[in-house]
Amino acid sequence: MVCETVKIINQTGLHARPANVFVKEAISHKGCAISIQKDGRQFNGKSIVSVLSACVKCGNEIKIVADGEGEEEALRDMVAAVNSGLGE
Repeated sequence: MVCETVKIINQTGLHARPANVFVKEAISHKGCAISIQKDGRQFNGKSIVSVLSACVKCGNEIKIVADGEGEEEALRDMVAAVNSGLGE
């Protein structure tokens, strides 16, 4: 298991469009579980409903956790996606 804390830079946080980009990136890492930790709670990074329910706003810090096959690559890709603004 590997993890990294990132700051959300999107003006509107993880609303529908960037959350969808996040989930699609997470799903592309088939052998690896991806989750978000925020405010002591854990959310499934491969579920749009779960990611949206995290209520992540601009400026919030989240911890991305990758666990499983290819976890280091998965974490690197997820962090890069967040840092690039998730398509926005």
